[in-house]
Amino acid sequence: MVKKQTTKLKLRKGKKRWFPVMSPKIYGEKEITKITSYDPESLVNRQIKLTLKALTNSGRDSNVSIKLKINKVKGDTAYTENIGIETSDSQIYRFSRRKSTRILNIFNVSDKNDNKIKLKTVILANENITRAKQNELRVYAESLIKKKISKSDYTEIFTSDFIKKISIGIKKELKPIYPVNDAIIWKANLQ
Repeated sequence: MVKKQTTKLKLRKGKKRWFPVMSPKIYGEKEITKITSYDPESLVNRQIKLTLKALTNSGRDSNVSIKLKINKVKGDTAYTENIGIETSDSQIYRFSRRKSTRILNIFNVSDKNDNKIKLKTVILANENITRAKQNELRVYAESLIKKKISKSDYTEIFTSDFIKKISIGIKKELKPIYPVNDAIIWKANLQ
């Protein structure tokens, strides 16, 4: 026989209210959205994911999304901080076509304040590359990224300008080993 389950009734705390959510300082602390909640304290540690185009009003940032976490509430206004950045999967798949090599790498890095960041990178090349050459590219790119990120703060790292700057630098540095089409930081998350 099936055991009878008891249900718990939740006590209503009143009516839900709308609370404005502000962007991080790096994006000018402007209002992003509004979230409903019973009280402002329950907003802390909530995560929001939105495209970077919503913050920068630039069409170039429509393929990049950022993760924000509400870290404090002052009055009825919630303030956020960056905890991740991600390039859309469709853009990555658009770049990697047939008769090309896609080199994926997932690793952890520490910034200058010893915050752990998990990165997923992809290196794209036109032709099929041998495994030995792929490994050489992967290891060299990882060392370059670790060097650049160890000198930066995580608030700088989760911006599209920083990600693009690193990608262009990696592409230039890998040219003597093998001319790659693109080097992209696919995902970066604070751990």
